[in-house]
Amino acid sequence: MKYVFYDLETTGKNKDWSQIIQFGAVCVDEKFNELDRFESRCRLKTGLVPEPEALIVNNTSIKNLENTNLSHYDLTKDIKRKIDNWSPAIFFGYNSINFDEEIIRKTFFKTLFNSYVTQLEGNKRGDILNVIRSFHNYDNTYLKTIINSKGNSSFKLEDLAKENQINHKAHDAMGDVLATIDLAKIVKKNDYDIWEQILLTCSKKDVDNFINLNENFSLNEFSFGKIKTSLVTNICNHPNYNYPQCYDLSIDPEPILSLSYQDLKKRMKEKPKFLKTLGHNKHPSIFNNNYFFEINNISKTEKDFFENRSSKIRSNKEFIEKIKLILDEEYHDKENIKPQNDILAEESLYFGGFPSNKDKNLMEEFHLSSWKNKYIISERFEDKRYEYFAKKIIYEEAPENLPTEVFNKFHKQIGEQIMTLDDVPWFTIPKAYKQIDDLRNKYSIEKNNEMLNFVDEINIYIQKMEKVYSATKFL
Repeated sequence: MKYVFYDLETTGKNKDWSQIIQFGAVCVDEKFNELDRFESRCRLKTGLVPEPEALIVNNTSIKNLENTNLSHYDLTKDIKRKIDNWSPAIFFGYNSINFDEEIIRKTFFKTLFNSYVTQLEGNKRGDILNVIRSFHNYDNTYLKTIINSKGNSSFKLEDLAKENQINHKAHDAMGDVLATIDLAKIVKKNDYDIWEQILLTCSKKDVDNFINLNENFSLNEFSFGKIKTSLVTNICNHPNYNYPQCYDLSIDPEPILSLSYQDLKKRMKEKPKFLKTLGHNKHPSIFNNNYFFEINNISKTEKDFFENRSSKIRSNKEFIEKIKLILDEEYHDKENIKPQNDILAEESLYFGGFPSNKDKNLMEEFHLSSWKNKYIISERFEDKRYEYFAKKIIYEEAPENLPTEVFNKFHKQIGEQIMTLDDVPWFTIPKAYKQIDDLRNKYSIEKNNEMLNFVDEINIYIQKMEKVYSATKFL
């Protein structure tokens, strides 16, 4: 199966509101021979306020963004086309499951493509950061790390690249991709068994198969720069989310198995936590039980001890039913206290359900149609979110094709959003000015004229935006 290594650079950290400004990817075969690569940049979307700090980290100047002909919508279409061409494949990034994958999902959602493209058509996904952590935890002789200020091994991509003599253009999409590939090669070359095992957990179906074949298995968890390896056994799936629920075999089950319903419910909130939720669709770091046994030098007697604990827990059906009932009760309690505020369309990927067949067909028709016909199609969507996204794409890409009243409505709404002084999740013009002031102060102290000029460019761009949208109050 092919591997696709990819990386994004974005305008900010918020996964619902930031946009992709650079995409880089390399497709390789199972021996890491390069088959194809793709790299592209796009300009800023109309009405989107970039985070100055993000542009500085990405080393993306306003001048470069303004001189790029490709629009965000066109870049998204190119990314989708490449993914389709490379499928089926395993899509790898570095620290990608919780950021890059979410950005792609939400970008595709807002541009009327299938959000789950890296998990469909035979595709799978993995995160090389967790692979590297698990590999180093198992055997630290092959990968050099530095100790950070908190006394932990640093797994930042730029630190690993420097320590392991990997050429790396940091915070550049293609530079990060090539460095990630080199790190993956180190794992495969020096511990083929670890590499093979991580390939067995790149999809929900694969993880479920792994759990079914391994009564007890090793689980790596990462928190605050530390890694914890546990031996666990799966006892049930969450009754609502369907995530596997695993018992930590390091915790004595005897005093827990006999607890009453209410006492068990109370114990589940206390530490040490005996129940662990496995994100089986998020490339969990799970391995066969030998991983745990070997790093802890477990004897044959101790192995039998863990095996007995596991059998005792799994055979206690009453205990397992209590666990499921408690999880179900907690789920409905949370549902009942959820705020009833309307969720904005941009934040609704996981709340509004999947598109109907009619809307799926309209999405395809929308992408293939002229800009003039795109507006007509936008009026036919059943789900109001997709109607909104379709019209917003037109506003950003070809606003002359919107009726005046529709254009004014979007223009005013965006103006109100980006000019507000309220504490909102998206990035605003007042927030941008605050970051600019802080950066100017920093670079003035450092006497860094190059960066001061960089910040001045951003400031001029934000001022232009403010001028354009300050008039929206009169619409």
